Amino acid sequence: MMELFLFMLSIVIVIILYRNSDQEESYLFMKLLGYTILGAFMLEINRVKLPLGFVVFLLFFRDIPINTWGKKRAAYLGLTIFLLSVIIPFVEKEWYERPRTVTLQETNFYEGSLLEEWNNIKRELDVDNEYSVKLTDFRMVIDKHGEYERLDLSMVDESHPYTIFYRITLSGDGEAVRVNRSRYETEQRGTSPYTEADFVLTQFDLVTKSMLKDDGMNYYELKSDGQRMGYAVRDQKKFRVDTAGKKEFQDSELPVDAIVVDVCGTEGTIDEHGTLFECDTYEHYLFDVLERELELNSGTVLEVARKISPQIDQWLTEHIGEYIGSEKDGEFILKKDGVEKSVSEQEYIKALKETPVVEIHEEGQDKWEVKVENPYGKAPHIMEFEMTGKGPEISKLHFR
Repeated sequence: MMELFLFMLSIVIVIILYRNSDQEESYLFMKLLGYTILGAFMLEINRVKLPLGFVVFLLFFRDIPINTWGKKRAAYLGLTIFLLSVIIPFVEKEWYERPRTVTLQETNFYEGSLLEEWNNIKRELDVDNEYSVKLTDFRMVIDKHGEYERLDLSMVDESHPYTIFYRITLSGDGEAVRVNRSRYETEQRGTSPYTEADFVLTQFDLVTKSMLKDDGMNYYELKSDGQRMGYAVRDQKKFRVDTAGKKEFQDSELPVDAIVVDVCGTEGTIDEHGTLFECDTYEHYLFDVLERELELNSGTVLEVARKISPQIDQWLTEHIGEYIGSEKDGEFILKKDGVEKSVSEQEYIKALKETPVVEIHEEGQDKWEVKVENPYGKAPHIMEFEMTGKGPEISKLHFR
């Protein structure tokens, strides 16, 4: 719209200059238009725009023998267009990016809605393309009653022709949020890994007071990047959260795709920025959980076997991670058959990285022989089985 306005304005003024020319001259209108274009011509270096055309005019076209008044004003018209083309976008961008303060509809997380707060922000800022805005980072700290102590959200809108970044933070009095947004011309478009903000916040709104009810905790922190991701974290307390409520998630149900939120509770205090000093309880909340279908091949045999066989899953669980080693007061300990042994850090790290030792042999199409061995952990230390792709099924499972 601005480019069209400047073009129409320049044509009108050139016509006025042409009609008020001093003398008759061939192709005068085109010459006046040429001086205007010369005056408006710019050179851009590292996003800095320079009036190269007007400099050329001053150096080589100052002595004009005929219709001097009109031609010089046409060049100055070009310079004016150049200046407007620089100043107007700058002023518009500064106005668009000015920080805004939006009053919270509800200062208590349990009693309000993150989605409704975001909808209110969109109304205040006249956000277009609302469904293209994606959440890139989320961090919230609430006290045991649900009052916001910290609320940080980062979002991005990658819709053409601009990429817009949003940063939303809780005000000092906890009654409003401060919204900062910045806008840049989109240079390269690609598939974003992030999830639509409206959808993610709808999921987070499913968290209720009863889910975080622990009389010993003074504050809770919830954080996430909002991405749907592959999740297969074992030996970690985790829960599925959906419209049916909160339900403990079992390792045997892994792997899945889900939006993951880290939940940290503390019995202590927080600083002035709403930062927790330590986690006395730590859990993962899984939202919008989808079972991940694994393609059965040599690289996924063990993972599939673990999913379909509780015995295999239990043996593997007892031969990795904290079941075979731990660190206490700077001392590194490995466990074997219930006996703890102090070892060097190098030996400790090597044991965690290099065990268990897995041998997989492909025996014909859709059939594998698997041997897993770990000298650490509980006896038995060797597990062997066969897997066929039909089903799939586990056979000849034994431990020694």
